[in-house]
This record gives sequence, C-alpha cells and structure tokens, in this order.
Amino acid sequence: MSYREARVNFYSGTGNSYRVAVWMKDALAEEGAEVVLRPIDALHPSGAIAEGPSSLLGLVMPTHGFTAPWAVLRFVATLPRRRGTHAVVVATRAGMKVGGLYTPGFEGTATLLVAALLALKGYRIRGTAGIDMPSNWLALHPGLSPAAVAGIVSRAKTATARFMGAVISGETRFRNWPVSLLGLFVLPISAAYLLLGRLFLAKLFFASDRCTGCGLCAEHCPNRAIEMRGAGRDARPYWTFRCESCMRCIGYCPEQAVEASHLLAVAVYLLARAIPVSAGLTWLAARAPIATALRQVPGWIVFWAVNLVLLAVGYPLFQLLLKARPTHWFLSRATLTRYYRRYHEPDTGLGDLRGP
Repeated sequence: MSYREARVNFYSGTGNSYRVAVWMKDALAEEGAEVVLRPIDALHPSGAIAEGPSSLLGLVMPTHGFTAPWAVLRFVATLPRRRGTHAVVVATRAGMKVGGLYTPGFEGTATLLVAALLALKGYRIRGTAGIDMPSNWLALHPGLSPAAVAGIVSRAKTATARFMGAVISGETRFRNWPVSLLGLFVLPISAAYLLLGRLFLAKLFFASDRCTGCGLCAEHCPNRAIEMRGAGRDARPYWTFRCESCMRCIGYCPEQAVEASHLLAVAVYLLARAIPVSAGLTWLAARAPIATALRQVPGWIVFWAVNLVLLAVGYPLFQLLLKARPTHWFLSRATLTRYYRRYHEPDTGLGDLRGP
C-alpha cells in the first residue's frame, strides 16, 4: 500500500515510544511517504491531518495502568474527524529479561481503546501492536542492565519492522487482539488508575539533596506538571497533579536528583487506613440525609479518595520538610530510587523528545 503522506505522533517519557515512532517513520519514508514526526504533549496540539486512504496516522504511546495514558486519551479527543484516513496504534510495554529469557509486557486495553476512539472519528484502523521495550517504571524498580536493554531494544526494532512491513504491504494487522481481550478483565484496575492511581503517584516525586535547581525537569516535562518554586539557586521542582508518571524527569535528571518517596506513600496509606471513614459517613448520613448517597460509593473508591486528600494536604508539608537540611538529608536517603539504576532509551536525548 503506497502512502503519499504520514503523520506519526508519539507520547514518550524515557524515549521508548519515541524510538518505536522513529522506526515507524523510517519504514514509511523508505516507501516514499512524506512523514511528519511529532510529540503528543501540551506544547504540540494535534495540527493538520490529511483526509483519505493515501494518508496514514500513527499513534505511539506507553502503557499506563494496563491502558492508554490519560494524556493520550485527551489528545485523541482533540483530533479532527477524518473519513477514510488510515491509522495504526502502537503501545510500548514493559519488556524484561531474566537470564536468557525475554518476558513480554502487557498493554491491556491501550491499543483497543485508542483504536476504537479513532474509528468513531472516521479513521480506518489498519493495525494495532504491542511492542516490548525495556521496562522503565523507575519509581518501582531499577533500570535494566545495559545488556538487557540492548537485547530488548534489538528485538523491538525487528518487531516494529515486521509490523510496519505488513501494514505498508496492504495487510491489516491485529496480532495483539488476545491481549486486548484480556485487558477487558482488568478494565476496573485501569479505570481506577486513570481516575485515582495516577494522581496518587504524581505526588510522590521530589528533588533530593543532589538537586542543583537547574530546572531541566520542569522545562522538558511533556505535561507541564512540574513547577519551579523558589528563586535562583534555591529554586526546586514541585510536582502537581498534572503529572502522568512518565518518568522523563527521573530518567533524564543529570544529577539523578529526582526521587519517588516510598516513605511518603506508606505514611499516607497507613494514615488513610487509620481514619474511620465508614463510621464518619454513617454519622454524617444520620444527620444529613443528602449524604446517604455517599454510603453507596464502593469502599475502595472512598479509601483512595481519602489518600488523595491526604496527599493534597500533606505534599506541601512534605516540601516544607525538605527545606530543613537534616530532614532533606534523611528523606533523600529514605527512598529506594536513590539506589536504583536510572534508565532512558540509549539513543534518545531530551532534545529528541521535544520535537520540532
């Protein structure tokens, strides 16, 4: 199938999805298509997309909570309707290597959801794929070894070439449909992540005592989620609820100063469990009938909502503690991320992720 023009949009934190998008662009360019490669972020709106079967739209994204990131869903919502424009959707997922065994990630409903939204806008879906790239959830685990990264990236390049070759040759390729069906079983987890989990994780980031106040993390945040607070050399990053935990800040910080506070997460969780929320709702419902409806809300939603309230109140206090040198020293060392290997896609720099 010959495409006259193509547009490949990517959303990428540590460069995994960007690298796959570059491979896709190269495959299309080799067949004579005029290709535009652009990031999905707050600085790059959707822009013009041609209409008709001679044009192809490619969307590449990481997997968050076994589904598409919130930022990608918002982006897709802004895309113009196009009758007959072809589209492919690719999700990068957390590949691992244990000894000589490569283990696949799980994209859940990521490609299914985005493809369905595009189809509703009139796009003709030519294919979806899940591509294993090195797992990069640096708030949870260390970056993989260079050897493991090299092996996973090499396999991903081959898988991307195979997928794009099939699409360009005229095939319709939905090889990951079994995974998408499995993703429907964990859809409640995905919904909980989008509504609550991502907000909880956003408030765990902080700058350790290694921070120099350079502001690189805030400048390159694709969600404009980091604010620099303070003046001059005393300026320090402050994470807002706009954070999507894309791991760009923690993966690219030149001082390895961005951390995720596991201590704060545990403290908020335990405090939320200690609060007698059910008893409070019962007491409130007895005195204000309008509050009776709150008792019908599932308990886990109420519990995590309380966690978010505690974080919203506690995070500014946590930042105040960081202003005192002794507590800053302690909190900087009371997190596992300080001792983790950092990761970003080896051939991808921050300038690449910003796009034109």
